[in-house]
Amino acid sequence: MPIPYLPHILYSTALTSVSIHLLWQRTIEREDRARYHAQVSILEDLAQQLRSGVPISDEEITRLKNLARVHGQGEGHETPNTDAVRWSEVIFGRKTAVGDQAKNK
Repeated sequence: MPIPYLPHILYSTALTSVSIHLLWQRTIEREDRARYHAQVSILEDLAQQLRSGVPISDEEITRLKNLARVHGQGEGHETPNTDAVRWSEVIFGRKTAVGDQAKNK
């Protein structure tokens, strides 16, 4: 028995998915733009202080450089897990190793 509303359900699901994806991308872009402007502002202030000849301690310069550093760069950051995700893991969940289960208990 064919379902007469199946194409409409698929179209609305696809449209909703695309809309949410675009909204997510817009939010990420807005956050990246704000982070970029903050970094530029910090570095411009540091350059202005250095040009004016005001004595600045090395600790202050290091602190400002660390504030302006791009998120994810530098020392001590772990790389994200980029293992391929299979459909069975999406539907049934990822199986944990025996060692991981012992840590969680």
